[in-house]
Amino acid sequence: MASLDTLQTRNLAAKGSIGQVKTDTPVAIRLRYIGTGTVTSVTVTTATNIVMVTSDGGTDTYTFAAYTTVGALVDAINADGIFEAKVLDSLRSYATASQFVTGAITSTSFLDGAGTSTTVWDVKVDTSAAFYFAYRLTYDRGFLKGHKKNHRVILQQIKYAINMGTAAADSVQVWEIDGTVESQKLGYLSVDTTATTINWASGEGELAANDGNDLVILVKDAAALADVNTNYLEITGKIQ
Repeated sequence: MASLDTLQTRNLAAKGSIGQVKTDTPVAIRLRYIGTGTVTSVTVTTATNIVMVTSDGGTDTYTFAAYTTVGALVDAINADGIFEAKVLDSLRSYATASQFVTGAITSTSFLDGAGTSTTVWDVKVDTSAAFYFAYRLTYDRGFLKGHKKNHRVILQQIKYAINMGTAAADSVQVWEIDGTVESQKLGYLSVDTTATTINWASGEGELAANDGNDLVILVKDAAALADVNTNYLEITGKIQ
């Protein structure tokens, strides 16, 4: 069965679709190998580092003490040229410490909107440690590169049920991402545990990003999110 990640990318390019993340499944950073050899391992140690072992690059270690934000970590990986990295279901400004699911990452095959299959390594959000769920509405959850600038993403609905510590104002957020610039567009009061839907004009309204930009939808808590399999964040959107 195709993953929701794959279905979202393929179907959005047509009309519209639903993307969904659950506990520990948001992809904070997606990696693809661009070296000339083979990949031995990609391993995350929570609050410490991410280590990549390849035949051509040897052992590359990126400590979270040196690269304190998701954006700084991605930039460092890209600068080394062994892997290509991109931020997905997170913000560049978020801290790397206590952010990612720990352990060895198993590679998977990602089918992008152009029908190209790419082997990727997904660094996932440890939702109970990072205290948030996020989903990036984007034309390119893979590595299509130049196509993205000619498209616009549109958010139609947010639905979530998350067992959080304390419901609070501005804990459901929508951010527009223009390259490395992150700007919050909307903020709502969160609701604990109960399935909650946010849309506009009885489902007829939409929030569109500027051409080539992404929208990141976040549900967060200040101090606690339960590690339960009933949590989810579901996004309905489309691409023009």
